[in-house]
Order: sequence, then C-alpha cells, then structure tokens
Amino acid sequence: MSRYPYTRLFWQSEHSIVIAGPHIQVLDTNTGDVLHSTGKCEEDQIAPGPIRCAALSDCGKYLATSGDDKKLKTWQVDDLKLLSSRVLPKKPTYMNFANHKDILVADKFGDIFRYQLHPNSNESSSGCERDALSSHENPSGGELILGHASLLTTFLLTADGQYIVTADRDEHIRVSWYPQGYTIESYCLGHQKYVSALHIPSFSSRTLISGGGDSVLKIWDWMSGKLLRNIDVFSAVQPFIAVKAPKKKREWKNEDEDIEPIEGKRERRKNKGKRKEKRSGDDGDTEESQNSATPEGQLGEVSTEESEVVFVVHRISSILSPVPRIVFSVVGATAIFWFPMNDDSEACIQHEPFYKPIIDFTLEDDGSIWVLLDADRSSQGGWSSKGESDDSNLVEVRRWTLDNFTASDPLPLALALNSRTLPATQADLKVLDLYSDLLALPKHFEAVAEDRTHDLSEMGVDDVATADSGSNDGGISKRELGRLKHKQALRRLQEVGRGASLDFEPLPTDGKRVKSGGRRDTLALGMDGT
Repeated sequence: MSRYPYTRLFWQSEHSIVIAGPHIQVLDTNTGDVLHSTGKCEEDQIAPGPIRCAALSDCGKYLATSGDDKKLKTWQVDDLKLLSSRVLPKKPTYMNFANHKDILVADKFGDIFRYQLHPNSNESSSGCERDALSSHENPSGGELILGHASLLTTFLLTADGQYIVTADRDEHIRVSWYPQGYTIESYCLGHQKYVSALHIPSFSSRTLISGGGDSVLKIWDWMSGKLLRNIDVFSAVQPFIAVKAPKKKREWKNEDEDIEPIEGKRERRKNKGKRKEKRSGDDGDTEESQNSATPEGQLGEVSTEESEVVFVVHRISSILSPVPRIVFSVVGATAIFWFPMNDDSEACIQHEPFYKPIIDFTLEDDGSIWVLLDADRSSQGGWSSKGESDDSNLVEVRRWTLDNFTASDPLPLALALNSRTLPATQADLKVLDLYSDLLALPKHFEAVAEDRTHDLSEMGVDDVATADSGSNDGGISKRELGRLKHKQALRRLQEVGRGASLDFEPLPTDGKRVKSGGRRDTLALGMDGT
C-alpha cells in the first residue's frame, strides 16, 4: 500500500505538527502518540488536494494552511479545531505569521495580503472591494501589503518585525518597511535566475543569504543592498541531484496546420471558437503568473524523452555553533549541505547523504536536524509500495557534533512518524507533485531559441541571417520570421546580461529620498519594484 510522504514538520518541545498530503497530524513530541489528525475530521474540513503552504504561529498555538483549493484555513493546534476558512484571490506560494496575530500570504500574482488571525464579521461584506493598488479582487478582505510584477516565491520578516524581505521569479529581492510595504528600503540585485530561498541568521541580523537557480548562494548586507560574497555551491550539489526535470523541447507547428481551406471561400482557422470559449471559461488561474514561462506562439506537445538538471535551492537555515554554519537543501537532491559562515575566500561545502530525495528539513535549537524523505520514490521516478526498499524511513534525524551531523538513537517521535503513516493511492501521489518547482520556476526562452535554431539548421536555414534579413529562402512563413526576430533580440539581451558584473554596489544616492517620521531615509520607488 502506498503512503503519503511528509512535506512539512513543525517541531516543538511538547507538540509537533506534520503535514502529509491533505492531512495534518499533531503528535506528542516526547512519546510519539498521535493526539489529533484530520483523518478523523469531517470531509468538508479536509482539503480536496494536498496542502501546499503551511505556517505555525510563534506561540505554537495556531496553524495556517492552504492548497490548490485557494482557501486559507486556520487551526487551533491543541485540539486541531478549524477556526476559520477564507477564500484567497489567487493560489498561494508562501505564507507566514506576523506579530502573533496576522497571517501574510503571497500569491502567484506577486501580491502579499495580510489577514487577521481571527476574522471579524466585516471581512465578508467588504471582501469584494478591489484595492486601488492590488492586481485583483480579494474575496476575504485581505489588506494589501506590497506587490511585485512577478510571481512571489518567498518572503521573510526581520527579527524586529520592521522590515519584510521579498523575492520573486524575476531575480529581484526587495527590502520594504512593514507594514508600510510601499516604502522600499533597498534592493539586493545580482541574481541571474529566480530566487527561491531567503534566510537571515539569528547571529547576524544584518546578513541575508539568498539562493535559487544560480550556481551560487549570495550573502548580502540587506539594509544597504550591498553584495558581500558569492558562495559557489552547484559543483558540490550536482552529484547528489537525483530528480531531474523533463527537458522542454517544443516543436513549432507550421502556420498552415491550423488552417482549413474551404473551396470558394476565404480560409478560416479550425477550432478558433473552441479555444476562445475555453479561455473565457477558465477561472483565471492560468494567468496568475504575469510572466509566463511559455513564450507566445503556437507550440506543439512538450517532449519529455530527455531530462535535464534544474537547480532550485529549497530551504536555507543556520546553526549557531563555535563556528556558525549555513545549512541548505536543494529540490530533488539526496543530501543536506552546509558551509562555515566565516570570511574565508573559498567556503568548503560539506554534505550529509540520505540516499533518497529530500523534501524538507527542520532544525532544532540544539542543532538536531529532522529530514523528510521521499523514501518510496523508485529509481525510475515512480513510487514503490511501503517495505519494498530497505531504506523506507520517511523521517531521519541527525545530531550536530562539533563539525558534522551524526546519526543517533531513534527518537519516539521519529519512530512514530515512520510507523504510523497515512495511506495514499497512486493518483494521490501524482497530484502531490513534490518537484513542481523544477518546471514552474525556470524560464525556457533560451531553450526554445536553441531548439528552433537546431530545427532550422536541419532545414538548411541560417537562423541569424533569416531573422535579421527577413528573407524567406528557407520556406518559413512571415509569422515564423517575426518569432525569430523576437528570439534574436532576447538572445542579445541575455548575452549582455551574462556579461554584466554580479557585484553590485549600493544604489546611487542621487535617487529620490523621503524623510518619514524621523526614521531613516528610504528609497521612493515604484510599487512594482522593477
């Protein structure tokens, strides 16, 4: 029988909470006993799909969850009572608590809304009003904090709660005041690809570590936006990446394939009305990302025969030891990685292997690490039944000793999590889609251009010459020529971007500065942050 892997663990000294597919379990940390589970709740309280985002309040009493159903649910941890359920305007990408009483939710449209932990009676009546600065209506009366022009991937609040650091799919990191998100303190610019993980160590409150699709982790002084250091990690991580993404090779259709000739009449397009009807009947979620990874044009089916390594940093954390360490994980990798936080010119990346893809990890204050594994994943990429593998533990625990992680005697909580699993069908596991970031975050403009160049070379057509001169000797249509010109322009911009320096100095001081209530000067920039 297949089982759900654990996707999130909130460890506490008394009660710990785990997320597995659509289910939530509360366990006694010391004995491993299951105290509460949504498996025993009524059907309307259980999410129809897997839980994608979850956050635990600082006091440990409240849990917030959301998934593909776009409902923000708040739970009381003591008895796993559902306190409220509110409809979100768009699918969430990340959430967290703020000031013990508010819930911040980032969505695929690039906005962050703030919701009260305990909604008042006026929320439902005012929820349909659209904020003048937000990109869409909010059906539950959420307050807009800030917005990006691209999909928001993650965010965090500083320890003093005065600033919010946000990251998006378009390589931007922004530092804004909280809750006055329209006041921007600084930008941390230098990433060449999406940013998917942020961390501010407790032992260095002005330092920000960021990672995503670049081969390096970047260390910043986030207050000034100055890049302090690049840590090359990809070469150490690549041998451990076990889950690869299907290579998106798009086959361009001939312009004439969608045209149906009619004798004596003007040619008309096939299924044009059906496509228009389908778009009008969509719920809008297909347009949630304002910068789609798919370029405009008619694309054929995606071929998944080949795969490629896609680098996505999943989580960054830190250990306070005699020499502080930065710990991070990568989507689809089978090891946890760390390096010392010092001023050495070259950081030594070390690893602790687990031999199965790591879904997530949680660090305790004493340095113990709880690692959630996709233990039932087969080498072919599917799922095996429980017990077919010798290494079938869904949870592994390591303790930090001096300069390394070491195995220890199994703890009651770990034993319970590995033995009392929740059953799942193959269809449930497919919907879970643990590695969706490998396809959702990268942009494939460059891959599409390379594929098209290869196709034209086989036809005996020079891509550059054809696109620039507009000739039609190769037999391609004017529409194809237009696409080639567009891709050539994109390629030139990318080449210019690759030649630019990654070391950015603080933003120039000739920008407009605004004094506000005796607080430090801030940048008066646009709301979109671009």
